[in-house]
Amino acid sequence: MPNIAVVPNATSSRDILLLRLSILVGGVLIALFMIGDLQLIPRELAGAYITNRALVQLPILASLLAATFFPKFRNFAQTAFLGTVLALTYANYYVIHVSWAQAGFSFPYEGTLLYAFFGFFVFGMKFYYALTAMLLSSLGFIGLMLLDPVYGERTWMNAGFVVGSLFIGVIGRHRIDRLLGQLEDANEQLVALSTVDGLTDLLNRRALMSESERLFALQRRSNQRLAVFMMDLDHFKQFNDHYGHQQGDQAIRLQADIMRQVYKRQTDILGRYGGEEFMAVIEGEHFDRFEFLAAAVLKQWQERAVPNEDSPDSKVLSCSIGICQGLASEFDSIDDMIRRADEALYRAKKQGRARYVIA
Repeated sequence: MPNIAVVPNATSSRDILLLRLSILVGGVLIALFMIGDLQLIPRELAGAYITNRALVQLPILASLLAATFFPKFRNFAQTAFLGTVLALTYANYYVIHVSWAQAGFSFPYEGTLLYAFFGFFVFGMKFYYALTAMLLSSLGFIGLMLLDPVYGERTWMNAGFVVGSLFIGVIGRHRIDRLLGQLEDANEQLVALSTVDGLTDLLNRRALMSESERLFALQRRSNQRLAVFMMDLDHFKQFNDHYGHQQGDQAIRLQADIMRQVYKRQTDILGRYGGEEFMAVIEGEHFDRFEFLAAAVLKQWQERAVPNEDSPDSKVLSCSIGICQGLASEFDSIDDMIRRADEALYRAKKQGRARYVIA
C-alpha cells in the first residue's frame, strides 16, 4: 500500500458533541419522570425518591458528562457507558426496594429497560458491553424479586419480561454492530478504489496530487526542504510491443516494487502519475539524500537486468529520473515543482536515459 499519513476522523468532535447532548437529554428525561412519579408514589416515599433521583442518578449522568471532556475519553468510553447504565439501573432497583419495604408500593420497573436501551442505542455500547449490562441488570432484577415480591403474582412474569426485553436489546445491538462493520469494510474498499492504482497498489494520480499538495503546504509553512522525483521507464513502448501487455504490466509493477524498496519512510508519497510514469514526493534535510535515492532506483534496475531487445540504446529495461528539490517556500506550488522535475526528466532522456538529472 502507498506510504501516506493517516488522516484523523473528521467527525470525532461532532460525535462527542452529540454524545454530550444525549447525556443532557437523559438528565432532562429523569427530571420529567420525577414530575410524573411524584404524582404516583405515596407521599411518605417522596423524600427518598427525590434524594435518589436528584442526588444519585443525576450526578451519575453529570459524571459521565464531565468524563467526555477528558482528552482520552474515547479510550475508556465503553467502560464509562457500561458503568453509567449499571449505576443508574441499580439506583432504580434501590427505589423499587425502598418503595416496597417502606410503603408496600410496587414501583414501576420500566426504568430498567429505559436505562439499558439508552445505553445500547443512544450511547452506542458495543455488543459485549451491552451483553454484560444485560446479564448484570437481569441478575440484579432477579435478586430484587427474590428479596421483595414487589409485583405479587405477576412478579416472575415481569422478571421474564425484563430479561427478555434486555435480551432483545442486546440482539439488536449485535445486528447494528455487524451492519456497521460491513459498512466500514465497504467504505474502506471504496476509499481504496478511489485512491489506489489497481495495478501497482501505489496512489493513483488524483490521490497522489492531493497528498503531494498537503505535504507541500506543510513543508512551506515550516520552511523545510522537499523533493519531487519524476520517473519514467525507458523505451517502454518497444518493450510492451515486443513482449506483450502482460509483461508490460509486470514491468510497471516491478517499478512500483522498486520504489517501495527505496522510498521506505512513512511520510514518503509514492504514486503512478500515468502510464509508465511515476512520481515520489519526499521531505528531507540534505541534498545528498535525494541523489542517493535516485541512484538506488537506477541500481535496482541494473541489478534486475530485465531484457528489452527492441531498445535502441541498452538491451535491458531502465528508468530515467528528473528531480526538483529545494525549500518548499522557493516554489509557487507543487505543480511548479512537478513541472521542473518533468523538465529534468526530459533532459535525462535527451542525455541518454538510465540516469537522473536534478533541476
